[in-house]
Amino acid sequence: MGKWNKKFSAMLVLCLALVVGLTACGGSKSADNTDNGAGDAAEKVTVNFGFWGTAQDLEIYQKAADTISEQYPEIELKIKQYPSSEQFWNTLPGEIAAGVAPDFIKMSNEGAYEYINKGLFSPIDDLVQTTGVDMSRFPDTSKKIWNVDGKQYGVPNSDMPAMFFINEQMWKDAGLGEYPTTWDEVIEAAKVLNKGDVKGMIVNLDAFHITNYVKSFGGGWGNGATINSPENVKALEMIIDMYDQGLAVTPKSLGFGWDGEVFSNEQGAMSTGGYWYKGYLKDANPDLKMVAIPVPKGTTNGSTMSSDAYMVLKDAKNKEAALKAAYYMTNDDTQTAFMELGFNPAVSSLSEQYFEKNPEFKALQPALEYSTDYGYPTDTKRFTDELVKELEGLILGGSGKTAQQILDDIQSQFK
Repeated sequence: MGKWNKKFSAMLVLCLALVVGLTACGGSKSADNTDNGAGDAAEKVTVNFGFWGTAQDLEIYQKAADTISEQYPEIELKIKQYPSSEQFWNTLPGEIAAGVAPDFIKMSNEGAYEYINKGLFSPIDDLVQTTGVDMSRFPDTSKKIWNVDGKQYGVPNSDMPAMFFINEQMWKDAGLGEYPTTWDEVIEAAKVLNKGDVKGMIVNLDAFHITNYVKSFGGGWGNGATINSPENVKALEMIIDMYDQGLAVTPKSLGFGWDGEVFSNEQGAMSTGGYWYKGYLKDANPDLKMVAIPVPKGTTNGSTMSSDAYMVLKDAKNKEAALKAAYYMTNDDTQTAFMELGFNPAVSSLSEQYFEKNPEFKALQPALEYSTDYGYPTDTKRFTDELVKELEGLILGGSGKTAQQILDDIQSQFK
């Protein structure tokens, strides 16, 4: 999950004011290498791409940099890897001021809204028209995540709905039948699975997990406008009730850092989570058999979509070239390589292959149609910190507050 550096906010406006964007033109092809007319190869434009990720990510991106001239002869693509997202956000203001910031980056939607609203990124609608990139390659649900106030900001790269995980062996040993589709069914199953040191439910008091609960009741944060909605209150009341009944455990109370550790140590039978469970469990507990299904229904089908996209910085020296390079990153070869690492491509023609390669996630395919953005307020980190603090104060600290009081108190800070 993403983290954000609050020091960045104070410097952003100044930094953006120091840099003047340059523009240039060039021909384009589609990301799957259909020729739309290339520019003069002699007129090279250097585009810098910044990302934080693994060595495997870097290898894939470097190959893209080595082959981009096959589609865009006028572009030279340079890759810069940052050690972490924190390092990136700490470094970026100085790079903007010095005129050496990347032209485009890849980032997660969990924290993107904050930076879009601070003016860091350039909307790409007009650039799409002048460069001829084919945004129809991406599903509407993916594009919508990166659309703010009617403007498109991101070229979608990958997306995956949140999931609900079940320890398959525990489920079978308990003699339970069909897997749950509603929270009522989950709670009844948790009562059976709750044995000895094992809790039926793992409820990580973290914004990602809580957001999935509220979405399953038709709620959401509304970018700060609907924090204390009746739907959100109902979701929190259910979580609190699971703790009151002794059915749920939070990782912190067991000395773990996150829900995956509780699940892998088989101290909890069920949990909300994400596609990253697969890679983690492969090392942490390769013998554990998991079942992945959509987030259960409260009153509706609802869950978050974890998505990342390529974003053109507002101060990019050549925005058209930057968008072309970003679009090139979604070509079939690059997307297939990321698919091998567990990412579902945000390209309609490739997504079906992802579920064939990852059959354990096949049940999640319908959730691609209804999963949505996180909807956090602009001051994202302050909101998520406050939400966690209030919930831990109740569950772990015995504050005595009700769900309504918790959300009313938070709402008052984000009017």
